[in-house]
Amino acid sequence: MKKGNDSAFFEEFLNHSDSLDFQKVFKVILSRWYWVAGSLFFFGISCFLFLKLVKPKYVASINLKYLDKQTELDEITSTKPTYLINDGSNEYLTEKYNIQSQEVVENALTKLRYPFTFYRLKDFRHIDIYPYKPLTIKILSFDELKFKTGKFSIDPALKFSYQSENYIKTFKLAKGTICSVPGLSFQVEQINITEKFDIEFVYNNPSIIARDFIKRIEIIEIEDKMPVLTVSFKHHNKPFAKDFLEKLLESYQVYDLRQKQQSSDLTLHFIDDQLKVYSDALREAAHKLEIFKQKNAVFDVSASAIGISEKTRDIEQRKNESEIQKAYIQTLEKNLGNTFEPVNYLSVGLDGTTDAVLVELLDQFNSLISRRKELLMKYSINSSVVKNLDEELGKFRRQILDNILLQKQKNAGTIRILDQNLESLQKQFKQIPALEKNFLYLQSNFEVNKNIYSLLLNKEIESSIVRAGMLPSFRIITLMEVEKIFPKPVQIITLSLFLGFLTGISSIFLTRYFNKKFVDTDLRNASGHVHLLGLIHHFKHKPGKESKFDLNTFLSDQSIFTESVSTLRTRLSFSKSNEKLHQEKGKQILVTSQQSGEGKTFVSVNLALSLTKIGKKVIIIGCDLRRSKLHYFFEDPNEKGLSNYLQKKTDLQDLIKSSSIANLDYIPAGPTPFDPAELLQKDLFQDLLVHCRKEYDYVFLDSAPVGLVSDNVPLLRESHIVLFILRWLYSDKDASQLPEKLALDYEIDKIEVIVNDFYPDNLYNSVTSSQSYTHQYGYDYQGKTYFNQQGKSKITNLKKRLGLHD
Repeated sequence: MKKGNDSAFFEEFLNHSDSLDFQKVFKVILSRWYWVAGSLFFFGISCFLFLKLVKPKYVASINLKYLDKQTELDEITSTKPTYLINDGSNEYLTEKYNIQSQEVVENALTKLRYPFTFYRLKDFRHIDIYPYKPLTIKILSFDELKFKTGKFSIDPALKFSYQSENYIKTFKLAKGTICSVPGLSFQVEQINITEKFDIEFVYNNPSIIARDFIKRIEIIEIEDKMPVLTVSFKHHNKPFAKDFLEKLLESYQVYDLRQKQQSSDLTLHFIDDQLKVYSDALREAAHKLEIFKQKNAVFDVSASAIGISEKTRDIEQRKNESEIQKAYIQTLEKNLGNTFEPVNYLSVGLDGTTDAVLVELLDQFNSLISRRKELLMKYSINSSVVKNLDEELGKFRRQILDNILLQKQKNAGTIRILDQNLESLQKQFKQIPALEKNFLYLQSNFEVNKNIYSLLLNKEIESSIVRAGMLPSFRIITLMEVEKIFPKPVQIITLSLFLGFLTGISSIFLTRYFNKKFVDTDLRNASGHVHLLGLIHHFKHKPGKESKFDLNTFLSDQSIFTESVSTLRTRLSFSKSNEKLHQEKGKQILVTSQQSGEGKTFVSVNLALSLTKIGKKVIIIGCDLRRSKLHYFFEDPNEKGLSNYLQKKTDLQDLIKSSSIANLDYIPAGPTPFDPAELLQKDLFQDLLVHCRKEYDYVFLDSAPVGLVSDNVPLLRESHIVLFILRWLYSDKDASQLPEKLALDYEIDKIEVIVNDFYPDNLYNSVTSSQSYTHQYGYDYQGKTYFNQQGKSKITNLKKRLGLHD
């Protein structure tokens, strides 16, 4: 059962729902087109000023591909350094920290050779005029600790000055001028100023500028696990953005090669040290052999002596190689230390017999070091992630040291065995005759030193070739692009137009939404007891305390106001009323409203005037004994009136007064009494009403606002017609509900509503497609205005059509 009731409710709701009428919406917007135009104009001016004054931003970008091939000899040599970026590794992502390092950025600024930034003062902003240099300047000295950031200025008269926080100094601008300020000294080598305008320039402190530029450098990965990075740099000057990015890549390339060549440099340095040792030994051995040959004749040695000599030479060569390997292992152990830096182990041994386990441990150790550096970019040194990695590095360091110890023991054992073999051969050698023995000894010593020296030379050449053939880790794969990212004129203009339209239209509908005054002439919530009698259009000249009107001129023209009053007169004449309410012929009409100022007296006077034009005899009684305004229309002093009569201070003949209009009489309210509500309930007042209904066709009771006081409540049921006045855009929004409440509370059959001071304004029209009951008066008599003023201007007509009313 409940489900059926719900279904019926929704069907009824849908049947009464109103759909949006876009034609009406357009009319609402068109009624305030000048709001939209003004909003567009405001945002247009704002857009122009913004594009004119805002500092632009440019971004220079380029793509780098990181390579597996590190040298031109990768295909020849089998060595592969630990810093090599392998397939499937994300180690290339750590290179962005090298690009953004302080050292690389400062070197790029040095390569740019732009120690000062020059600005031109124009349109209330500083414009960076790079690459134009008004002055060619040579830096003589700079002390960062003493230098205070300030600005140098050159005015159109070429007046040269410097100003910092607490320091001002002027200079003579001429070629060769030496300018000295605290912490900075430079010389003007050349003056390139061609145009006379204000110039300012500041010194680019490398360390401070580098820190600022690091924030403007952005490095992103184009695609996950693809070794291609986009390097970009943002700056407000387009040429500077391009030039700086070029110098940044040059500086990074130098830094990258220098880091790679460190391993080869260590190897070459070690080989050079060994070459010096064996060069001296070879020179001494050759000298001794030469002296021996000079003193003794050359002779043949026996085959056994030759065999012993060759074995001795081989063993001594192996022993020397072991000694070299021992020295290199000691160097490796020293380099390992306790720091968290990669260990370079390129060309660990000269014989290629280095333990593969040690190489594998070193490779893993360096990988963990790289991982630690990457983590330190995100976490602190005391974080659990870094501490766990440090513990793992400690384990690897201990394993490497243990392996190095094993290598040293292995090397020492090899040398010990070689020494034993040499001792055995030397015993055999002692059995050879002394002269032959000495010759063989010298010859063997010379050959050993010669072979070792040749081996060292070959290694030096090989390492030098590898060093010279090293390539950068990256290769530029795209051309540099410089794009303006802010402001983008098309987007800014589009946004300004959008905001202009949005603000203008929003102001229209927000005005409708926040309007708290009465605008609903449809009276949609009214029941069968309340009816809209009609509208009285806007009247330009309203009566007041200082205003005086000639009633003879009222309603004498053919204006839309006059026509609206005439229409109300017709509807009022044919309005149904309870004829049995009173025996007298005259109709008693009560005029009231919610509050003062809604035009009760104004409507009463105009309706009365309109009725007199069709021969009706009318009287208006000022029943508002508190704040009546009826006497203003008739220029009456209001010294005697209804309040005097009800207090029996005057008689009926003196009470009723005639106006300048035939058939129109009135009774002013008189001075404000102490008890107005009680006076209106006296029988004397009822007798007055009976008399008026007998003598007049229409009796208008201009009463007090029923929404404020209850003086006229007893008269509601005693009147043939109750007119409730609502003033357009003046009465409260909920005032239209009061007539319905009065009708229900006091059992009044019908209350007629009149909307006063109405003027057509599409701003407050309904935007739905529902049928509405409205009164539109299409009379537009050209050349006719209030008070018979001829010749309405075209501008006034245009204002009326656009809804611009006074």
